[in-house]
Amino acid sequence: MKQYTLKVYPQGQSRKTYRVIEISGNDTLDRLCEVILAAFDFIHEHMYEFSMTGKLYSDDNYSCYPEYKGQPSTDTKLDKLGLQKEQKFILHYDFGDDWVFEIQVQDIHDEKTRVIAHVTEEKGSVEQYPDYDDWDDDDDYDYDEEPDEAIEARKENKKYLDMFLKDLKASGVSTKTIQNHMDNVDFYLTDYLPFTDEEYTDMKAGAESFILRDFFGYYYTHKCMWSTPNNLKTTGASIKKFYKCMADHGEISKEKYKELCTLFKEEMADWQEECRRFNDDDDDDFFLY
Repeated sequence: MKQYTLKVYPQGQSRKTYRVIEISGNDTLDRLCEVILAAFDFIHEHMYEFSMTGKLYSDDNYSCYPEYKGQPSTDTKLDKLGLQKEQKFILHYDFGDDWVFEIQVQDIHDEKTRVIAHVTEEKGSVEQYPDYDDWDDDDDYDYDEEPDEAIEARKENKKYLDMFLKDLKASGVSTKTIQNHMDNVDFYLTDYLPFTDEEYTDMKAGAESFILRDFFGYYYTHKCMWSTPNNLKTTGASIKKFYKCMADHGEISKEKYKELCTLFKEEMADWQEECRRFNDDDDDDFFLY
């Protein structure tokens, strides 16, 4: 088993922006993608591929959804790639924004004990969504474009969202991470809860298991066109973090938050599989259920 030292540059940025990563040859390309995105503080919610030749969308690329075109899978371990020192290959992430990360193999050596993938050197930064306005800078929101239920929900939930925003800023995470968490939670509280058939649709009701189960197990997969297993999980992480904040501030009970955590732990994988199958045009058996 080998250990690899990889230097990663986001294309279109200065060469002064990079990360150096140590990773085990027993890790997969899937894991490498996760490490690279985390190293640059990206949210992992889009499709991606690895190209050993630098060509995008090639049938020879390693795809996160190989069943679509029959490409090799990103489940492939690094040791199976035959990487050589000084070799270059790319990670193509988000087929809409087309982020390309150039990866250079700096060193390869035998691994005596398996190393946990980690960043050893970093310089510079890059924003995943540079054109987005900050959450708290959006003073020109047109409430007339929303249904009355959403307007009322937004007004009622403002104090909770402000509380969450304050805690996120205090935690030191990036502006874009804050933006994503806030957007995910606002969607749940404002665009989903007010339109359920349940009698109670306020913030506290949103922590109930049966409502969360309906949102993740059905609504998000079947009604949200952007749903993928990855962004379903990141949305879940945002909602979980939000209700942790609510529990810390006494807005919901600690017991209710523990119930929520147990639900996510036990059922998230099933929700992701439901999402994967719903999005898979070749899964003819899905609609038999």
